[in-house]
Amino acid sequence: MSQTLDRPSGTNASSSNQSYVPWLCMAVVGSALLWTYGNDLGRLAGRWWGNQDYIHGFLVIPFSLFLAWRRRAMVAGGPLKGNAVVGTALMVVAVMMRCLSAYMTDPLLGPLSIPVCISGIVFLVGGKSLFAWLWPSIAILPFMIPIPDFMASWGNLALQRVATIASTFLLQTLGVPAAAFGNVIVLTNTELGVEEACSGLRSTVLFLAVSVGAAMLLDEVPERVAAILIAIPAAVLSNIIRIVATGLLYQYSSHELAEAVFHDFFGLLMLPLAAGMTLIAIRATAAVFPAAVEDRPLALGSV
Repeated sequence: MSQTLDRPSGTNASSSNQSYVPWLCMAVVGSALLWTYGNDLGRLAGRWWGNQDYIHGFLVIPFSLFLAWRRRAMVAGGPLKGNAVVGTALMVVAVMMRCLSAYMTDPLLGPLSIPVCISGIVFLVGGKSLFAWLWPSIAILPFMIPIPDFMASWGNLALQRVATIASTFLLQTLGVPAAAFGNVIVLTNTELGVEEACSGLRSTVLFLAVSVGAAMLLDEVPERVAAILIAIPAAVLSNIIRIVATGLLYQYSSHELAEAVFHDFFGLLMLPLAAGMTLIAIRATAAVFPAAVEDRPLALGSV
């Protein structure tokens, strides 16, 4: 009898040891991945440090790890079952992206292949169940990659034009004589130029990254969608409010006060203002799509 009882314990021990094999493989492959992408990560860190528009890149990887830790309860206790087909396909795509990146003026595909490669490793080791745990951590990684110069130039021009037209319209609505010529708003006593630094691209990129990160922390899907969809409009509207407020100060106050407030005070208020708009959108979405509550029997006391 004792021999029959000892066999399950031996079986459990062997299965327990086998359950660590996928995690050991992931650690080994992860180390190889870090070695492979070491140069890319070093160049990214240099751009984060050298360009204040992308200083948030230093926080993306720690936040990605935090998301994985926060969702650790989704990790099943049983052995992992990998998906070799999907995992291998993603790894091949990542290799092709790195090869193509070598021929690009702005090597964007190289860093973008990092989340693709990580997804391939996840599918190889644990399949769909492991990917269901780690997908938010992987989805946030592209926000550590700076926008290519040609995309930044196009974004600046588009946001400059939107900010100029909308700000001029609001100033006219508020009774301030204003006219737009190109990206310059002409007032009665000055000209307010909407430069590239005032286009709002920097705050838009930063706030989009923050909004997506906040959406990953929300529990309900409608609230997540609202947080992501409102991010860009909220950032653009905050920049328009900043320009309109500056125009009002130029019209009814001194130039020195308007210049100081425009670059310092209003600049600091843009992100909190956009965050407030996003919070209102999330609360409104929660009111329209309330979370489902399970029906439970009414407790009438012990019988």
